[in-house]
Amino acid sequence: MAGTIFQADTAKVFSQLKEDWKTASRYMSNPAQMAILWPYQQIIGLGPRAIPLLLAELQQEPDHWFWALEAITGANPVVPEAVGHVKQMAEAWIEWGTARGLVDDAA
Repeated sequence: MAGTIFQADTAKVFSQLKEDWKTASRYMSNPAQMAILWPYQQIIGLGPRAIPLLLAELQQEPDHWFWALEAITGANPVVPEAVGHVKQMAEAWIEWGTARGLVDDAA
């Protein structure tokens, strides 16, 4: 039961941080500047609990969550040819997460 409550709290915190980040980064085009915003850094601070939430976000709407995913996981499944192409980068991360059982197929 405690694990379920913790997950629900993480999802709620993530959702608020995501909205705060989207608002703060709305007029930014530089992914590095987006990634140093405080809400984004707090998402990274959620650690591995954020991975399924980030991957679900990529499934719904590809966005610049790659820096956070790489910081948390230490992985980078994006091939060099895809760098800079948000949709292709999102697909690479979704495949990575699917292979590890971290992606909900219903999303």
